[in-house]
Amino acid sequence: MSQEVLISSPHYDGSTGQLLFKPVSTDTVINLGNVTFPYLFIPSELIPPKEIYGVYTILILDDDCSYYLTIPRPTPTPTPTVTTTKTQTPTVTPTVTTTPTFNPCKVPTQTPTTTQTPTQTLTSTPTPTPSCTNPCGCN
Repeated sequence: MSQEVLISSPHYDGSTGQLLFKPVSTDTVINLGNVTFPYLFIPSELIPPKEIYGVYTILILDDDCSYYLTIPRPTPTPTPTVTTTKTQTPTVTPTVTTTPTFNPCKVPTQTPTTTQTPTQTLTSTPTPTPSCTNPCGCN
């Protein structure tokens, strides 16, 4: 219970006032007497020891005004629960293949084509020579 609270105000530092303390969850009010501000209150030094949570009533003796300071008990912060979730396996998505399109603005370039021209081959045909069939001789 090593808690403490500094009670101060720039308007009343150096002033004297009566300080009352009502701890949380009790009907008891503890008169801490006349104190000079700023005042460091250590409730664990009370008998029995107390916590700092509760309402402080401050009566400044010079101006007859009462001021209240409330220190609430903190509410516990819930600890988040870790929930495991299944990781979805990605589905294979087919890749779209683009089909080339004809661009009318571009003139197609000609691809050279090799054409074979037939070559004539000379064929010699023998010319028949007259033959002589006369048994008496030919002229």
